[in-house]
Amino acid sequence: MRKRKWLIMCAILTVLVFSVVAISGCGADAPVGNNADGAFAETFHWTIATSWPSGIMLQDMPRIWAERVEQMSGGRLIIDVEPAGAIVGAMEILDATHAGTIDGFHSWSGYWMGQHEAQIFFASIPMTMEPLSHVMWMWHEGLEYQNRIYQEEMGLNVVAFLGGNTHPELGAMATYPLAELDDWRGTRFRVPGWMAEILTDMGVAVVALPGAEVYPSLERGVIDAAEFSSPLVNHQLGFHEITDYFTGPGFHQPSCLFEITINKDAYEALPPDLQYIVEYAALVTTMESWTIDVVEGIRILELWEEDYGLTPVRMSNEAQLEFRKQAWDFIDARVQDDPLTKEIWDSARNFFIEFNDYEDFMVPIRDLP
Repeated sequence: MRKRKWLIMCAILTVLVFSVVAISGCGADAPVGNNADGAFAETFHWTIATSWPSGIMLQDMPRIWAERVEQMSGGRLIIDVEPAGAIVGAMEILDATHAGTIDGFHSWSGYWMGQHEAQIFFASIPMTMEPLSHVMWMWHEGLEYQNRIYQEEMGLNVVAFLGGNTHPELGAMATYPLAELDDWRGTRFRVPGWMAEILTDMGVAVVALPGAEVYPSLERGVIDAAEFSSPLVNHQLGFHEITDYFTGPGFHQPSCLFEITINKDAYEALPPDLQYIVEYAALVTTMESWTIDVVEGIRILELWEEDYGLTPVRMSNEAQLEFRKQAWDFIDARVQDDPLTKEIWDSARNFFIEFNDYEDFMVPIRDLP
């Protein structure tokens, strides 16, 4: 709880700082209305698609970004945001953006692991970076790596930006407590990505399910537990209606970053000031969405416990340390065959360690008297 409060303060302060910087910078440099020669400034209209249905916070992230871009640009860049399936399917948006069928998309880059495994580092890394350190690493090095992966390794005509953030995902919403390693063994658990393989090796009965099938599978007893997203998103999807326990921490995804990825030709067709607005509005959106997720998440955990009778379960430190050991051993082995993927993992892991050491020294004690 104390750590959450500290992160909320950090998120709120950061979004205020970046909002002021971005908007004031645009006020100085971005022409609104007429150009210096009296001609009207050129306007642009984009359409982007997402991986999400309407009505959940993940779909709100690109909507916030589009609103900020319109505000900062004085209406010179208008962006329509369409949910999954309205134009193309949720998993077709990357190819559609590359081809220019749409101007861009909002998604979670871990979905593209099948095309390049390093994409997971820009989304969520099991038992590694938390939201603050992950955003900082992305801004420091990660985005450069991600665009290198997209453009040089995957050969795609796109450019990627940070596009939202949630706090750590819930470890699980479950029908029984999951506090110790023995509790997890044999549990029929829905989880994707690397963590599915890691947990399978640890004796968990991993079940592969798309997001739309999580609720009915929990309801019918096909699975015992599932992860999907943060408390806010899980609540919007109704998982609290069919489970008895919510488990923390989000060991599988201690941070969950999202991307706004734009067709490179569409992006380069913008004048420099609008390119700047696209980039910094995405950063503001990242901080704003993170703050919303944390503030609402605090309220929802209290609601689940007090109004719905769910029981919170905190995994033991021993279980968490074993999950970290297993996860890092798995990733170490997985990256050996590709030098660039190994370089990215080394960068992310080293930043995580150095950030934690620095923060432990610089941040006052969080225990209350």
